[in-house]
Amino acid sequence: MVASFRNAARAAALMICAGCFGASQALAAHAGGVSPGWKLCRSTNPDERISGCTQVISEIGKESKHNQLAAYVNRAGGYQAKGDYAHAIEDYGKALEVDPGSAVVLLARGAAQHAKGDLDAAIADYDQSIAKAKNNVAALMARASAWRAKGEAEKALADVEAAIKLDHNSAAPVAARANYYHAKGDHDRAIADYSEALKRNQKLAPALIGRGGCYYAKGDYDKALADFEAAAKLDPKNPTALLNRANAWRAKKDFERAKADYAAALALKPDLAPAKKGEEDVSKILAKKAQGGGAAADAAPPAEHEH
Repeated sequence: MVASFRNAARAAALMICAGCFGASQALAAHAGGVSPGWKLCRSTNPDERISGCTQVISEIGKESKHNQLAAYVNRAGGYQAKGDYAHAIEDYGKALEVDPGSAVVLLARGAAQHAKGDLDAAIADYDQSIAKAKNNVAALMARASAWRAKGEAEKALADVEAAIKLDHNSAAPVAARANYYHAKGDHDRAIADYSEALKRNQKLAPALIGRGGCYYAKGDYDKALADFEAAAKLDPKNPTALLNRANAWRAKKDFERAKADYAAALALKPDLAPAKKGEEDVSKILAKKAQGGGAAADAAPPAEHEH
């Protein structure tokens, strides 16, 4: 269950990257661009974007500073979308030569470094992005995910707390703080934060899974089941929601429903080891009951988590 922010470090980086791509699209607006490659340089198709931007960059000196920045950032975004982080980082560096003070580009390069697994370089870029724009909630959250991936939970919490103070509306910072408390085993504080996050965004399935996991850990299986069911309805293809719902059914000794949910989770993710083990366990229990073996002794497994 505490895999939460750790497992999400790369996912968070990619989410952050997506935000940077959005910013890149905004930068892509150009006035009086010289190169005919601009149409493709703004394409949502990564290969087209790389091709078009490469054409623009081949005669970059003919473009305005604004357009030079847009060309490098857009091509970097194309490379990043393809998982080619080395080339993305190189292009973000070129963009920073054009505009060394761009907090958006620093955040984008940090996200590429983060996704590549170079956490120290990512943190260095996030530091600079925050220094350039102190109210930069996205950079604070990005740096928090990098700190958490490095095992620096308290530093991660400090950034999350700073983001919460700056952003009174978004669910993500509050949910991230809930993750921290969840990992610490402080389930009551985690539940309070997950509940606040869900007030801000009722469709935040990971927060439902997180809160359900806390209820599960406290032995309140009915509330846990309600949250896992809500998460599964919001995101029917989320194997973690189905796995945890299976565990909750199992804790309530409803082995038939547990087996069905384990099977559904495995249909979505065949290599999900806890679901495979769970299905095997409840199958043995059901077989024993069918043979008149009476009630089977069983201990519900720990919940899984994602955030």
